[in-house]
Amino acid sequence: MTDISYAQQSKRLKFAWVPEMLLHPRRCFQRVASLTNPVWLTPLLILSFAVLINMFLVGRIKSQAAIMGEITFPPDFEYYTPEQQAQYMQAIQSTQGPVFVYVLPSITALLGVWFGWLILGGMLHLVITLFGGRGSTAISMNIVAWSSLPLAVREAVQIIYLLITHKLIINPGLSGFSLIGDSGLPLFLTRILTLIDIYLLWQIVLLILGVRISTGLNPAKATVGVMITVLIILLLQSGLSYLGSVLGNLNITRPFFF
Repeated sequence: MTDISYAQQSKRLKFAWVPEMLLHPRRCFQRVASLTNPVWLTPLLILSFAVLINMFLVGRIKSQAAIMGEITFPPDFEYYTPEQQAQYMQAIQSTQGPVFVYVLPSITALLGVWFGWLILGGMLHLVITLFGGRGSTAISMNIVAWSSLPLAVREAVQIIYLLITHKLIINPGLSGFSLIGDSGLPLFLTRILTLIDIYLLWQIVLLILGVRISTGLNPAKATVGVMITVLIILLLQSGLSYLGSVLGNLNITRPFFF
C-alpha cells in the first residue's frame, strides 16, 4: 500500500507550485530539494505547451505572409551575395507546406526543451559535484526543470506579442546589438546575443538559488558553478547554430537554453 501511494504521489502534477516558484522561489526550492523523487514533469509540460502555441502562431503568420506574397528576410539579408539571396528565396518557396511551417519547427522546439533539460541537468550536476556539492542527479534535474519556468513566461510574452501585432520577432534577445556581418565573428556573436535576454538572467538567478539550497554550497561557489555551466551551454548552442548557418546558409530558429 505504501509503495502504491508513493508511486501515485511521484506522478502527481504540481501545478500549485508554479505561482510559488515565480513569486517565492526560495520556499519552493526548499520543497523541491527535500524530495528525491522526480517532480520535473509539471514545468516541462507547461513550457512544452507554451512552445507549441508559439510555434503554431509563428507558422500561421508565415503562412499568411506567404499567401499575401510577403517574405520575412533575415536582418542582414542585404549583405548576402546574389547567389545566397537566390538560394534563400528558393528555400522559402520550397518550405511553404504544413510540414515545414508547423510540424518540423514544433518537433525541433520540443526536442530543444527536453534534450536541453537533460543536457543542462547532467552538466550542472557534474560541475556542482566538482565544486564539492552534495546534491544528487535527481535533485539537479528537478532544480533545472523548475528553473525553466522563466522560459515559459518568455513564451507567453511572445505569444501575446504575436497575437497583438501579427508580426514575427526579428531580433530576439540582444541580437539587435550585434556587429553587422553574415559570417565569422559577427555572426557568432549574433548567435550568442540571440540567446541572452531578461528571462535567461531570471533563470540563472533561480539556478543559483536552487543550487545553494539543494547542495549546501556557499554563494560564491554556487554562482561560479552555475555561470560556468551556463557559459558552456551558450557556447555549445551558439556554435551549433553558427555551424548550421555557415554550412546550410539557413535562418536557424532560436534554440532553447536550459
